[in-house]
Amino acid sequence: MKKTLFILGCLLIMTPVAWGKLSAAKFPGTFEDISFKSRIDALTDGYKPMFDKQLYQELNVVPGEEKYTDHMIAVLDHEIQQREEDKKSLSHDEYCEKYPYDDKQCPEKKGIEEPDDGGTAPSYSGYTIGGGPVVENYHVTGGSCYPADHDRWYKNKIFTTGRFEKQYPAFEKGLISLFRKEGTTCGTIPRDPGGYTCMGISARYQEIPPEVLKTYTIQQAEDLYYERFWSKHKLYKLPDVIAADIFLAGVGSGMKTALNDFRLFLGLSKGYTVDDQMINAVNNYNGDIHNRWMDRRAAYLRKVAKERYKDEITYDHAVELKRKNGCHVKPQKPLYRK
Repeated sequence: MKKTLFILGCLLIMTPVAWGKLSAAKFPGTFEDISFKSRIDALTDGYKPMFDKQLYQELNVVPGEEKYTDHMIAVLDHEIQQREEDKKSLSHDEYCEKYPYDDKQCPEKKGIEEPDDGGTAPSYSGYTIGGGPVVENYHVTGGSCYPADHDRWYKNKIFTTGRFEKQYPAFEKGLISLFRKEGTTCGTIPRDPGGYTCMGISARYQEIPPEVLKTYTIQQAEDLYYERFWSKHKLYKLPDVIAADIFLAGVGSGMKTALNDFRLFLGLSKGYTVDDQMINAVNNYNGDIHNRWMDRRAAYLRKVAKERYKDEITYDHAVELKRKNGCHVKPQKPLYRK
């Protein structure tokens, strides 16, 4: 009896629901259903994020290494301010002697003229960094490098001790460019988060007391760059054609940032190490890897300078120094140790 009553009750409840009036459901519209103008607007908005983008990715600064960019900006700011002060305090001849690359103020001052080679790369024979013949390919490591080249803006002098020349010629050539660019003196630049700096070494970033850092010799600076950059990050495993370039990028932007960006440059996944995958990618790179990497670095540094100061000259001539002094770049006017 109870079972019969239960079934009857369910039928009484379900009947009005089952026979209720159905309501029409509107299907969602598609892209083709909207107006032509709306479609154009949607497509335009979709392309906006890609507008003005380069074919290569921007430099991805690793968190914690923004300080290196802040240091570069402070140095750039100081150099620009110093140049403006010198415009007012120095005579025209004195100013142009100090800033021969300022084409606006010194159009007649050309600095060191490059020899006319008829548009072809010069042949080379003679002394090399490392003492042996230079093998220009993307596989050799630990081979000899061409000597440094004269420059219009930086001192044409070799400051290194030469201790690493036989063991790591590419590192030696990188050091030559580094000391020419950074100088061999010490000091503090206003608003520089790196604080007291000697030969490009920041007391704060490298955790060295200023009173200790100011006593550093060139030999001690070389040892620091070897231990904390070249050896620690295994840059010696990279082919000579690019090893010093990555070392110099690491000094400027932080080693993790430089390695990560170089991996992206090669089309590899993100990472901070020199591994077989990176080495194989260099070995099989199709094109001028040294100059293309310099182009990438120049684009980033130019972007920083332009956005902050609308002045690109400081970074441009620094990149030119490195571009002319790659391990496998033949010098137009060789620079030798005196």
